[in-house]
Amino acid sequence: MKSLLKLYLFFCIAPVISQTTDQLNIEKELQAINNEADLIFQYRMAEWWGSEFTEKDKELDEQVADYIIYHDAEKLYFVLIGHSKQHKIGTYSIEIENEDANIQFDPTQKKLNRLERRTYQIQNKINTQVYDLVHSDLIDKNNFSPSIVLIKQRRGYRVYLLSNTSNLEIVPLGNDAVFYANNRGKIKKWHWYHKELLPIPANKEGKQITTHKHSDSSFLISPTEIANFRLYGVLYDKLEMSILNEKNGLMIVYDTFSNQTYALYPKAK
Repeated sequence: MKSLLKLYLFFCIAPVISQTTDQLNIEKELQAINNEADLIFQYRMAEWWGSEFTEKDKELDEQVADYIIYHDAEKLYFVLIGHSKQHKIGTYSIEIENEDANIQFDPTQKKLNRLERRTYQIQNKINTQVYDLVHSDLIDKNNFSPSIVLIKQRRGYRVYLLSNTSNLEIVPLGNDAVFYANNRGKIKKWHWYHKELLPIPANKEGKQITTHKHSDSSFLISPTEIANFRLYGVLYDKLEMSILNEKNGLMIVYDTFSNQTYALYPKAK
């Protein structure tokens, strides 16, 4: 009798344990995606502000040929590179962990240090490979353009392709991808998050945007769509983005106010 009771309890409890484990795994995955999106967002903000401040200073802008972005444990750096490609014209920096920090500008002009030279070489090498891999599928549309974010990892680099737009009240999701490169800047593998462009109108009433669905995707939500929604969505007071993940039967929600991503699970029958 006791054996039958134990067997009955096992079959009743096992699905609950499995469901709880699955949910914990999903929450853990979403947290990792959110962390990566946060870093991409900070790189994108540095690109936005660094470019805008430089363009406002006409004399400085004329001296700049290119730029690199990189970070260490404390700060994120936007380095202006001169026409010789060997010297920096100035450096913007901002503290990573301090939300109240302001962008600082160091006008010191000197040779690129070893890390900066290496980052610039890798950036050029990877950008060429990215274009060769995706150019036939990049969507060429008025007022939309691609942007590449290069982030150093412990072993190599992660490279993200994202969409930009100059259209007002549009959140430019889609046509985004991720690339994995080794320490020499050789791309070893990559995949699209979305081949299609998903320009989401931000002029709808309400603070939440239900954007699109992932039908058979292997990812719950991409860090690129979180970063772009956070970047553009806050301009139009859009605080939540919802994505239907059909494969897992979940609604994935990103909340800008708390900077958190979470899953809404279907009700148990």
